[in-house]
Amino acid sequence: MILGFQLSAQEPTVNEKLSVVDDKVNGILERLATDEADLSKLAKIKVSGYIQAQFQNFESPALLAKSQNYFSLRRVRVKFTYEAADGIKFVLQPDFAPGNLSLKDAYAVVNDRWTKAFSLWAGKFNRPNYEVEYSSSQRELTERSLVIRTLYPGERAIGAKLEYNPVNVPIHMQLAVLNGNDGLTIASSTGTNLNATDNIDYDNFKDVMARVTYNLKLGNFGGLDLGAHGYFGALKSNGLVTYSSDYTSTKTAQIGDKIGRNWLGGEFQLYADVLGGFSVKGEYIAGKNATTGFAPVGTTLGGANYQNNFAGYYLYLIKNLGKKNQFAFRYDSYDPNTDIKGKDITLKGYAATATTAKKMSGKGDLATTTLGFAFHHYFDDNIRITLCYEIVQNEKAGVNASGVGNYTESYTTNAGTTGTMDYSKVVNQNVLTLRLQAKF
Repeated sequence: MILGFQLSAQEPTVNEKLSVVDDKVNGILERLATDEADLSKLAKIKVSGYIQAQFQNFESPALLAKSQNYFSLRRVRVKFTYEAADGIKFVLQPDFAPGNLSLKDAYAVVNDRWTKAFSLWAGKFNRPNYEVEYSSSQRELTERSLVIRTLYPGERAIGAKLEYNPVNVPIHMQLAVLNGNDGLTIASSTGTNLNATDNIDYDNFKDVMARVTYNLKLGNFGGLDLGAHGYFGALKSNGLVTYSSDYTSTKTAQIGDKIGRNWLGGEFQLYADVLGGFSVKGEYIAGKNATTGFAPVGTTLGGANYQNNFAGYYLYLIKNLGKKNQFAFRYDSYDPNTDIKGKDITLKGYAATATTAKKMSGKGDLATTTLGFAFHHYFDDNIRITLCYEIVQNEKAGVNASGVGNYTESYTTNAGTTGTMDYSKVVNQNVLTLRLQAKF
């Protein structure tokens, strides 16, 4: 007998089918949760930056043996900002300009979660000063004023800073403790820069900076910001004597002594919402700066430390021309030595001693004034083109009995001919800049 019959698999129940679907849904949700977590981290990262490509023409005769006009990339910056958590932020900003790759900003900020008024900064950041903290991508002239470039080379410093911004009071206070000698060149007897390691403090002295600003609302007219800042620091003595800028006072010194660098400044920024918008801004800074010397080595005489009284200021006038154009004018003046006049250049100084070489007054004691004119055209929110012309004028040196300037410099042209720049007259040092800036 042959029996034939059909066997069929058992059909899954409804609960079993629901369980399979539920497992699949849970798997999808788990993957979505992972993706969401990754996306939330990426959402905390903000990337911005700008490129400044420019053409410059320099009128100084001293550059006749070099390139007087060329294209360059002034700044190529990318800024990464990471909001790690509520009240915690990290900032990293390198500059990729050719031949000048550097780290501009690298700092962490921790904000006060309770009063919402305090924040603590640590790392490398802008020094507390108006023109220093005013971004290069927004500034109305192509470069900062001479007094700021001299006092704060590189703009940034490594240290810690405490900021106070109360919620209901328009005041902003900053207190920073910094290495202090960031960006300075401290030369040895052979000319080697002893301060070349940017990430390590050159000495044990920490410098203190403080700045406070207050905002006044002027109704429908606009607003006025008033402020002041101070710098209180020192450099380590490398010489055996310290000279003053009047070229009469001397102080004995030991290696490692403090050489004080202290100054104060006052500032204002007036913004007016009239005639299409204009602003007037200015700052005055005065005090005592310093440079270090070096000890004698063998038969080489040492160099003296030097303290100089200085003063500098700048004034901006800025006018919007419609929605796409802007005109800016800046007058800035910097006198590195307020104790000596141009007529005294090369005539006053210190004679050599048994251990220290002589130091005579010279070009470094002359004041400089600059008249800057800039026109900006904004194609959109990301593209700006700037035409800037700066007229640089030197303080005139004196003239000797023969009618020849007390301070002159020789130069050689590309053709091999020589010439002389006489600083008893205004020497042409004007600069023309055409710049294209792209932001993202």
